[in-house]
Amino acid sequence: MTTQESTTRTGTTDITYLIPEGMEEVGETYGLAPGVRSGDLIFVSGQLGIDETGGIPADGARQAELAILAVERVLAEAGATLRDIVQLQTFHKGGMAATNEWFLPVKSRFFPAPYPSWTGFGVADLGGEGALIEIGAIARVRS
Repeated sequence: MTTQESTTRTGTTDITYLIPEGMEEVGETYGLAPGVRSGDLIFVSGQLGIDETGGIPADGARQAELAILAVERVLAEAGATLRDIVQLQTFHKGGMAATNEWFLPVKSRFFPAPYPSWTGFGVADLGGEGALIEIGAIARVRS
């Protein structure tokens, strides 16, 4: 685990940058933190479905599983789980209608009721060769 802490300009809120082991290069390459905790909120940057070889599988459902597992890893850095997500954001290459055929069954396995709020976007392209889905989230750490 790699975390970095700093204080906002007002000095009132601690911010922790969440960088799970193995995700350090992503931050360096793209200039982002995989996640940021501010107070009791966690903001997870969009995660692609990257496998253990560093590649993106051709299968959309497998990409979705891997992306959700990556979100879960970022949340774990702050002691949170998928159940703590209050807002899920998904970005679907080529539109939602086609990708939902394989995404909704995967989503239902990871997010049973009660469901988080969810906003899905159909997009023209994503940040990885062959990427079909990218998933980000906002979670609240339980007291």
